[in-house]
Order: sequence, then structure tokens, then C-alpha cells
Amino acid sequence: MRLAVPLLPGLWLGRLLWQYAGGGSQAGIFLSIGVLLIGGWCLCVGIYSLHRRACHGELRSYVSFGISVCFLFFFFGLWRSFYVWENLRRVWTDEEREYHAILLNTPQISPRTVGAEAMLMSGNGLAMRQTSKLWLTFSRDSLAETLRTGDELFFKGRIRRPKNKGNPEEFDYAEYLAVKGISGRVFIGKERWKRIHGYEDKERHLSLGIDLRIKALLWRDRILEVYRNTGLQGEALDLFAALTLGEKSGLSDELKDIYAGVGVSHVLALSGMHLGFLVAMLNLFILSYCRRHYLRLLGAMLATVLVWGYTFLAGLPPSLVRAALMYSLMLSGSLVGRSGFSVNSLAMSAVLMLCINPLWFYDVGFQLSFLAMFGILTICPRFQELPLMQWRYVRWIFQSLLVSFAAQLFTVPLVAYRFGTFSFYSAWATLVVSPLTALLIYGMPLILLSGITGIGTTVCAWWIARVGTWQNDSLRAMMEWPYAVVHTDWSLWFTLWCYVVLCAWLMPFCRSYARRVQFGLMSVILTLCAFAVNRQFCRIRPEIVFYNHSSCPSVHVIYSPERSYLFSTEEDSVRERMSYIAESFWAKKLSDVPVVVTADFRDDYISSVHGLVAGRNGISFLMLTDDRWDGIKGMCQAEVDYLYVCRGYHGSMHELSRLFNPRCVVLDASLWRNERRRYIQECDRLGWSFHDMEAKGALKVALN
Repeated sequence: MRLAVPLLPGLWLGRLLWQYAGGGSQAGIFLSIGVLLIGGWCLCVGIYSLHRRACHGELRSYVSFGISVCFLFFFFGLWRSFYVWENLRRVWTDEEREYHAILLNTPQISPRTVGAEAMLMSGNGLAMRQTSKLWLTFSRDSLAETLRTGDELFFKGRIRRPKNKGNPEEFDYAEYLAVKGISGRVFIGKERWKRIHGYEDKERHLSLGIDLRIKALLWRDRILEVYRNTGLQGEALDLFAALTLGEKSGLSDELKDIYAGVGVSHVLALSGMHLGFLVAMLNLFILSYCRRHYLRLLGAMLATVLVWGYTFLAGLPPSLVRAALMYSLMLSGSLVGRSGFSVNSLAMSAVLMLCINPLWFYDVGFQLSFLAMFGILTICPRFQELPLMQWRYVRWIFQSLLVSFAAQLFTVPLVAYRFGTFSFYSAWATLVVSPLTALLIYGMPLILLSGITGIGTTVCAWWIARVGTWQNDSLRAMMEWPYAVVHTDWSLWFTLWCYVVLCAWLMPFCRSYARRVQFGLMSVILTLCAFAVNRQFCRIRPEIVFYNHSSCPSVHVIYSPERSYLFSTEEDSVRERMSYIAESFWAKKLSDVPVVVTADFRDDYISSVHGLVAGRNGISFLMLTDDRWDGIKGMCQAEVDYLYVCRGYHGSMHELSRLFNPRCVVLDASLWRNERRRYIQECDRLGWSFHDMEAKGALKVALN
């Protein structure tokens, strides 16, 4: 804990320094020199303090050594975070070029595209080296569906930096790719790429970590092929692959929504729960027979190798790496007579992981895994002395429910903040799903043995499919219960307040039952007051939103959560292509769906005539989707606030300047590249200000 506490602020400040200092080699050089000097000073102070402690027994020498170590880890985190984010800062040219890349994961197939993570290569022959990670998006066809991990290919495209569209309550896609170490993305059309050969056909010039990762994923593909040979197929195969190998590309969106809605999406992501079932098997068949010291040492080494082999086979997800580290520390502690299952071992796992890859600090899976484990380690020991723990079966049920409740208690605030939903039944759902998940995981050796030998494949496949069906059907039934999915709108400060209250409840002054009750009542009252303030603070204000959506240009006029208007070209297009905005923004902020306006419209609040919209508060905009305003003469120049130019309009700004005098021109993301450049040049010549959605994202304007 003493190492993790200074390291985490250093990682956070390192990113802030990278953002506000603008990066660059000079800043990195000065930071490196400063860290080396401070680190050397801390090391010297630490050695001198230990010497004073040994010679004179001064306590303050021991304290000064601890302070110097804290400073050392703080500045190490600052330097490490800065350089990791600086490596993601790549300036990509806007020209279309030919590139050489190697796929790093199993491609994800969607209805229209195929996406995959890739490593960009440069050079030829022995001089070939890896440069940056990219996200490749292919047009879906029969050839793109055959791509596999490790395939080497040439492609032609235009690489761009990942960025968000800027729509309200939008998923932070750029942050998601950055945490995975991806610095660019590119769309590759049909017949604009060529596969050279697979991974095993030629020696690669990759780093050891990337090389081992690809080999592990290739082994995972072989195991999936064994699953298919047993007769597993459909939803049963997808669920079994996700629970045992972490391969979730085959899961349907409907099934993912069910697990997320009930609050058990952690079951699909390999974590400490899945590794716990494997550890229980290892303890039963290996460690329980090791009585002598050397046998215990050999058994611990074998168990550690098996655990890390399984972790690597799953692709090294942060949650599983954390569990494997804690298990390794627990085995090491058991060999020397100490417990490794504690908050200190959890903090040591975090320190080791973040020193290797500081980007994990911003990964939501990493955050949820550590918060859940912290809740289990701090809350569960407080209830071990209850009278209920005397009965064996009652103790098993109560402990299972307590572990699930403790994990959910520390993860609900973050889930509500990051995803905007939570479920009241997540603890009970975890209690129901855990034994079924254990049966599926313990069925992995049987299904592999039957698939390799060909004995009992039908029985094993039927059993796995039946258990998976029971698990999915039970969660579908829970989704029908009232308040199964609750949409929330929590701000960052309210989320931090919840964690402050939880941590304060764990402090030593709350050990006694009376103080615990008093503090609990006081914290509940204060949290309810903070929630009321948060709800008023997060309440949507009247505004106009120009959505950044290339296939569905839309303008949303919001007067209140109960009354809003959406101006678009086609109503069917709104229902089909803006569903993700409806789920993330409208469901959270609006009490009722907006009124979709696709033609002339008038009521007490707003009016629309030929795309010219005027609101009750005096703001107006013109939505240009065709050339109906071109050629009109004899009209006085009208003042409009916004001129919204979308695909379908082919006129010029000079023609419109005779009719309108806009305060700002909004260029939609649906415009073609050449049209956008022409309109920008015309706006510059006319002296009009403009907002380019392709570069700046969606536009939000507050209404008075």
C-alpha cells in the first residue's frame, strides 16, 4: 500500500503533464533528467537513513527512508506515464499510402465490417521492426471473414488518429483504443488489401511479448476448433468459449445486453472468479497431497505455471493478470508461513502491473477488478464472527452472498458512472450463476479430452449445452423482473463521494457496532442529499444539439426532458441509425422520446418551413439537405443563427449569402471531402465563422 499510494497520483499527473505540456522531445528529456536526479537523491537519502537506523537506532531515519521511497515511486509513475502516452502521439499524414501490418487478435465480425487490432511494420528483411498499433476496419466480404490472428498483409488506406464524434453521453471510443495502446485507425475497402501469408509461414521481427501473445491466441483458436469438433455450436459454443477462454467475439449483442442488464457482465470477462475455480481444482489434486517442504515447493511451482499458462492462453486480460499475481503471491507467502491473500498483496499486484503497463490504470476492467477484490478483502472479514457462521450450509450460502454483495458494493458507483446503468439483482444473479459457471469451467478438461480422443463427445456437448441454456434462461427471466435495469446519471464528484463514504466506513473508528450504526445512518442521509444535488446538477438544460452522424444528419432542439424535437431527413433512418444515441443519451436525460420532424411543422414551441426552423426563444437555423433555396431572388437577406450544410446540398456559400446572413455555418460529417474543403474556403472568403464536425465533433448550443 505504501508503494501504490504514491504511484497512482504519479501516473495520473503524468498524463495531465502530457496533455497540457503538449508532449515533445524537450519536455521528455527534461522530465527524464529530473526523475533521474530526484531518484538518485531519494536513493542516497534512503541508504543514509538505513545507515543511521543501523548505527544509532533513530526512528526518524526509518521515516525519512520511507518518505524517500514514496517520492521515488511518485516520480517514477510520473515519468513512466508521460512516456507511455507520448508513444501514442503519432502524426499521421492525410495521404493514402501502402502499409505493412500483422494482425494481433481474432477479427471481430459485425454486420457490415470486420475489425482487428494490428501491429504496423516498417523496413524490409532483417531490418524490419514494429512501430505502432492500429485498428483496421475491413469491408465485410467472404475474404475478410477468413482473416486470422498472425496474418501478415499489405493494405492501402489513410490512417487517422482515433477521435470521438462528440455526441452527448457518447462512449469514449478514443480513450478505449488509447488504453489498448492503439494510436491510429484506418478503413480498408474491398480489394485494397492483400494477405501475404499466415503467422506460421515465416519468421517475424516482433517483440517477445507480442510474439508470445500471438502464439497463445493461435493455441486458443486450436482449442476452439476442438470445441467445434465435439458438436458444440450456436449460443452454447459462444458462451462456453467466453467463460473458459475469454473469446467473446461470437457472443450476440442480445446476450451481452442480458448479462450487462442483470449486472453479471463480469461473468463473461475472465477474472478472479474463473481463476478461483481453477485454483480450487489445483488445490484439490496437487497441493493437498504435498506434505513435505520440497513437495510443497514443486507443487507451488507447478500450480503457478498452470495458472499463468491459462492466463496467457486467455490473452492476458487485466482482471485475470491481477488474479494470477495474487495467487502467485499467496503461494509464495504460504511457503514462508505468511498470508498472501490481503490488501497488501492486492496493492502489490497493482504496483507490478502498472509499472509494466501504466495504460491499465485507465482500463475499466482493471478498475472494476481491483475495486471488487478490495471490497471482498475489507468487508467479508467483518462478518466472520456472526452466529450464522456456525452452521455449515448456512455459512456457505451466507459467505457466497456476502462475497457477491461486497464486490457489488464497491463496483456499483463506478459502473453507474461509466455505463449509466445498474441492477438491484446483481448480487442474487451472481449467486445463481456462479455454480452453473463452475460446472461449465470444470467441464473444460472433459470436453478437451473427448474432443481429442473422440470418446463421449455427444454426451459432453449435450451436457455443456444444457448447463449453458439453464444459465442464459435464468438471466433472461431475471431481466423481466421490475427494476432489473435502472438507468442512472451520476457525476464524477458524486461517484467520488460514494467511495469516500465506503472507505470511511472501513476506518478503525467504525469498529464498534454502535459507531458503525451511527456513521451508517449519517452517511446514508448525507448521500441522499448529495444524490438530490447530483440529480439537479445533471438535469439537462435547454439546448440545441447538432449530431455528428455521417449517415443520419439530425438537429435536436431540447426545451425540457419532457419536450424536445428532432429534425432529420427520414424518420425510418432515425429509428434505425440513431439507436445508440437513444440508448445512451435519450434514455438517461429525457423523460420522453423526441418528436421526429421530417417535413413542415408548427406548434406553440417551434415552426419549420422548407428546413428553416425558428424556435420560441428566438434562435433559428436552416437545415440544407437539397438545392431548393438556390435560384430564389427578390428576397431580403434574413438573419439566421446557424446554417447547417448536409450531404445533398450542392450549391455554394456565395449564392446563400444573398439570402441569409448566418452567425455560424455548421458543416455536417456527411459531406464529401472535396465539398467540405470548398465550403471551408468559401466561408473564409466571406468572413463567416464555421464549425466543421469532421474535425471538431458535434455542436451543442445552450438556449436562453
